Amino acid sequence: MQVVEQYTTPYYKHILSLPPSSIRKLWKLNKITLVDVRTPEEYEDHHIPGSILMPLDYLDTLSKFLPDTDVAVICEHGNRALYATYGMPHIYKKRAIHMQYGMVGWMAMGYEVASGIDENGKKWMRLLDSVE
Repeated sequence: MQVVEQYTTPYYKHILSLPPSSIRKLWKLNKITLVDVRTPEEYEDHHIPGSILMPLDYLDTLSKFLPDTDVAVICEHGNRALYATYGMPHIYKKRAIHMQYGMVGWMAMGYEVASGIDENGKKWMRLLDSVE
């Protein structure tokens, strides 16, 4: 049996889809920035420590504030992150990585989870105010 560990499309060479285990390895090595595209309520309930909240509805507007690093895009089940990477490829400065299975997959693996609104959960509102 062949196991596919990563997927990329020939149309967008700078976009990958990786499972939570690969995302976690890159995150632990400080090679990626985690961007959470869920709602503030979902982020407050549970999120990956250190991830930056940028709700999907505002991602296009806030994309100029994305770091100049590879970015892993996270949502609850992987669907919104899939849209945010493959549906909005123009917003990323470097490589964008869709985290397969979302937070559900991350938590099923028993990885780190935090709750509450931290500084990274409030940053998007200040950035949005500076755009207007």
